Formats: sequence, C-alpha cells, structure tokens
Amino acid sequence: MSVMPNPDRGDMGLEAFEGLVTCALEELEDAFPGILDNVAVCVECEPRRAARGVLSLKRNESLLGLYEGIPRADRSFNEGWLLPDKITLFLRPCEEEADDERRSLRDIVREVVWHEAAHLLGLDEERAYEAERRRRSGGNK
Repeated sequence: MSVMPNPDRGDMGLEAFEGLVTCALEELEDAFPGILDNVAVCVECEPRRAARGVLSLKRNESLLGLYEGIPRADRSFNEGWLLPDKITLFLRPCEEEADDERRSLRDIVREVVWHEAAHLLGLDEERAYEAERRRRSGGNK
C-alpha cells in the first residue's frame, strides 16, 4: 500500500522517501562494502506504538529510525544462521526534524541511515552520536 502525500503540509510520499533512503544506503555501502549484508531496510510513515514503548520514549521525543537485531560486535561465531537485522526509517518524524532543524530531508535521512548502521556495528547511542559529529565535521577528532 502506498501513502499519498498531503499537499497542504508539503509532505512527500512514502515512495519518494524510499528513494532518499536508497541513495543514503548506496553511500553507506560505497563507504563500507558489505555492511548491509543480511540487513532488511524498511520505511514506515510513523513509529509503531510498541516501538516507542519499548524504547520508553516520551510524548515529545521523536524516533527517526530504529535498529533491531544483534549488533555485530555482540555476535559469536557459534550462533549459526541468524534472521536479518532490521533498520527502519520513519517518514513523518524525519520530515519534522528537517523542518525544525532547517536542514534538507536528504541530509536527515543520510544521518539516520549512518546512525542506525552505527548501532548495527555495536555503538551505543552516545558513541553513535559522536561518530556522527566526526563524520559531519569530516575529521576523526
């Protein structure tokens, strides 16, 4: 099922959002070949209530993306075959973040993709944000 854009709010449709996500994933894969092996990437309009509850998000907190799985740093060789990890990006919160921060939706999507990939590699929230700051500034500070 596709989501129709709301012209009154200037919202983009889910299909156009998927295009931005695809571009961000290609950039990530170019920088880190194979990083997305066995990872399902999904887009949804809004986070599910259950996801917000599990993360203990308050009413005024946004969820732009979500990583679900076992971080690669926590896996052992003996675990055998695993279901794919999952990264989900949420259209409406990303649009709101772009409006609030006066940044392009493309930039927000790129940051969310990289942030969730950091979780895939085992970085906690604080370390993922620090990696984002370094990446944005173009350095390894």
